[in-house]
Amino acid sequence: MKRRDKYNGRRKTPLFFSVSFRLVLIVAAMAMALSYISVFTDPSVFSFPMFFGLFFIPIAIINFILLIAALVKRSRSAWIPLIVLLPFLLFADSFFRIGNDSKDEETEYKGSLKIESYNVGMFSSANPEMERENCRKQIAGHLEKEGAAIVCLQEFYAADYLQADTIFSRQYPYRHYKLFRTRDGHLFGNIILSRWKIAGSGSMTFPASTNLSIFADIDIGHDTLRIYNNHLESYNISFTSIIKKLTDSQKEIQEKMKGTTIKRSDQVNTILENIGHSRHPVIICGDFNDTPLSYAYHRLSKGRKDSFKEAGKGFAATFAPLWPLLRIDYILFPKEFSGISHHTPRINLSDHYPVIAETGYND
Repeated sequence: MKRRDKYNGRRKTPLFFSVSFRLVLIVAAMAMALSYISVFTDPSVFSFPMFFGLFFIPIAIINFILLIAALVKRSRSAWIPLIVLLPFLLFADSFFRIGNDSKDEETEYKGSLKIESYNVGMFSSANPEMERENCRKQIAGHLEKEGAAIVCLQEFYAADYLQADTIFSRQYPYRHYKLFRTRDGHLFGNIILSRWKIAGSGSMTFPASTNLSIFADIDIGHDTLRIYNNHLESYNISFTSIIKKLTDSQKEIQEKMKGTTIKRSDQVNTILENIGHSRHPVIICGDFNDTPLSYAYHRLSKGRKDSFKEAGKGFAATFAPLWPLLRIDYILFPKEFSGISHHTPRINLSDHYPVIAETGYND
């Protein structure tokens, strides 16, 4: 039975429940702190924080709920979630923004570029009952409606190289791709589609992986831009894999995630080394398979602007099955450029949503 505090008349919480509640607050706060640390920690050196960065939003929600509970209980431990949630304000705009989704339309730029990045899931990941041909046609309609000048597709699929050379050719006469063979002899990989001529191109593949990065130097008139289309190592996140992993031992789960994250870190280092040799301004697009609270995003976005943070609004999540929790697809442009618009239409044609942004430049 709860005792009444003789000084203020409140019912006093039994010691066991008070200590247990404080312990829960401390554990949740430590998880929140580790999610912050994950941004700056190379997983190849210290991999433990990366798990917490992946689940940054759920961990933040848990801490917020605990803060409310502590305030309702008038617990003296309310300071624990309050303090640990303060840095959340520094990272919140990577996941959610309130405000206009575009810059001042009266601003004049020397040029502007509308670009789209979209993991199309081999035209089959959204609905198993939808035929690839039907999905591809609907995506073609989507691309025509959006009218981006450059499109970066990941998990692009084609029956053969003839199809790879002709899909979406009416809207985009120029293209560069790197494709792997599937078990049934078909093709999948990354492709860059452009309305402007491609002056040069290249690709980077990674050891023991079908993930890759491709780039194209695109002549947009008086300027040349280099576009990187990336598909980095995946955790293979799905509801079925999550259920399966729940049956694995904790050590097995940690080893799987650690191996994936180290691979992704190495891939990022390879991409950045290649970017360092570019003579042209660089725009980085793609499916990073990592959140803004990750080492991969931190490294790739350093010295660049995130289109969502510049011109987006609402939730930034791009992984459809876990919307609005998981943002893993991005468009990053040079710091000299300006964000004009950003949106992620929620179309059910893949397990990802497309990222579409327009940027302006004066150099």
